Amino acid sequence: MEGRLQEVFTVNAFTASPFAGNPASVCLLELELSEEQLQGVAAQMNHSETAFVTRLDTGAAFQTADTFQLRWFTPTTEVQLCGHATLAAAAVLFKAVENQQPKLTFITRWGLHLTARRDGDRIELELPLNDRQLSAATGKLLLRLADSCTVQQLEALKPDVGQLTRLHDGGEVRGVIVTVRGGGQFHCQSRYFAPWVGIPEDPVTGSAHTVLGPYWARQLGVERLSARQCSPRGGQLAVAVDWAAGRTRVAGEAVIVLRGQLRVA
Repeated sequence: MEGRLQEVFTVNAFTASPFAGNPASVCLLELELSEEQLQGVAAQMNHSETAFVTRLDTGAAFQTADTFQLRWFTPTTEVQLCGHATLAAAAVLFKAVENQQPKLTFITRWGLHLTARRDGDRIELELPLNDRQLSAATGKLLLRLADSCTVQQLEALKPDVGQLTRLHDGGEVRGVIVTVRGGGQFHCQSRYFAPWVGIPEDPVTGSAHTVLGPYWARQLGVERLSARQCSPRGGQLAVAVDWAAGRTRVAGEAVIVLRGQLRVA
């Protein structure tokens, strides 16, 4: 018995390389799945996030629609914002599905309206602006290392993520951003740890840059930044802060590395 099959993609976000950046799974939902099934798919794919994309206008095809509902699940829970899986979803629609719309809008169950546009080889996302070192909207805590610390020291950092969950229950902080002044071609570099949502370390985190972007923009007196997340896989992001609109624009490349079908029932 074949069962019900759901098409699924794996996309490496914020990189042009098949073996770098942050992998996310993307499901373009043709089937109605329960909450339990959505979480089961995310656990099966076992990436930091899986994005589920649904057409709001069921009369439109994925190739022609311009507005979608978007949800993100880690292997253990649903999250309110995920930048790299949003980039992955847009890459699937633009590249695999060949949607020709100039702009895609993603509406979330948390009231966010996110957009994605083509920007040459990159895709530019418009995300919220979180101008606090502890963002209540995302649960992300930003820790800046002293300027005497090097990028190599940040790369060598090995936090005890198990100890983090023992020290804090995740009620206020659900992820920790550790950052240094970038030097060279980058304005800033960072790493991101979120064991409270089942992610010991996230390779490249778009949503973290909604906090990093405003912080470093103020510190450096600029509105456009080149950023690198220096995890073992690594990735690069272009970040622009729009203070007037209260938005952060995050751009990067993405490569689709897998396309297949998953049995969901």
